[in-house]
Amino acid sequence: MVIQSSAVFPLTCKACQALVWPEIVGYIPISMDANQEPDKTDSRGDLALAASLRLLAPLVTLLLREGVTYPHFAQALKQVFLEAAVPIIEEQQGRPNDSSISVLSGVHRKDVREWRRVGKPRAPAKTLSVAMQVFARWANDPAYCDEKGQPRQLVRGGGPGSFEELASSVSNDVHPRTLLEELLRLGVVTIIDEGVEPASQRLRLCAEGFVPKDGIAEMLRLFSDNLGDHMATAVQNIKGSSGPMLEQSVYANKLTHQSAETLNALSRQIWSRAFHEVVTEATRLCREDEQNPEANQRIRFGMYYYKGPIT
Repeated sequence: MVIQSSAVFPLTCKACQALVWPEIVGYIPISMDANQEPDKTDSRGDLALAASLRLLAPLVTLLLREGVTYPHFAQALKQVFLEAAVPIIEEQQGRPNDSSISVLSGVHRKDVREWRRVGKPRAPAKTLSVAMQVFARWANDPAYCDEKGQPRQLVRGGGPGSFEELASSVSNDVHPRTLLEELLRLGVVTIIDEGVEPASQRLRLCAEGFVPKDGIAEMLRLFSDNLGDHMATAVQNIKGSSGPMLEQSVYANKLTHQSAETLNALSRQIWSRAFHEVVTEATRLCREDEQNPEANQRIRFGMYYYKGPIT
């Protein structure tokens, strides 16, 4: 059994010093066991990259489930590197230019120059996955729509007007069966008559399938706000240029499902008490500071609980 507290600044627990100790989360390369020492030849950059890849794993799972592919993400990530490079240069060197931004970020000067010329963040390129391209053509191409412009039902196999022809017209590199499986997984295509021979099956496109469900935009905004501030806290503490901010967690393993649920209920009780106490005080202070010209700070106080199999 392992019970530990993780933080980026010391934690003292005299009553259980044998079970609780401080740990800098994420400083273990991805290829290493958590109990192994880091390779002495690893640079700080190597360690930071390995830690970041561990953090990205659940995010990539979300992206893939929503149909976002690596090329789309990589193109969008370029702008994030550019925007993050500017304040670092301003802090360390002064006024940034194309060369300094390119050197720090690794983005080509041509792209840096275009980004700075535009003068404002550009929307990520709408690079569609192959499956999304099939969806878009089926939903919009007159060859696959009826007289009212609605996507027709398609026979899975066969010649002109079939799903196989549609898939092959988009890409010869991915088998139509693979594309159909992905569209089925995304929930944007349904098989009308599953009991017949696969080649004779009729497929229906759910044109509303890629339209966000009610509340999904708000959920993703909260997702990015909460995790973004949590990560910013940890990064600030690792940077160590100012006083440490609260960023701790308790980890325990080799628990039964029932024990994990018991701790889940306890965590929710603790959060409920903490939530009301912090909200009450935050409300009082917000009213008190409302007219103060120096009231330029924001805070986020949160708590999370996760349970899953030991990996």
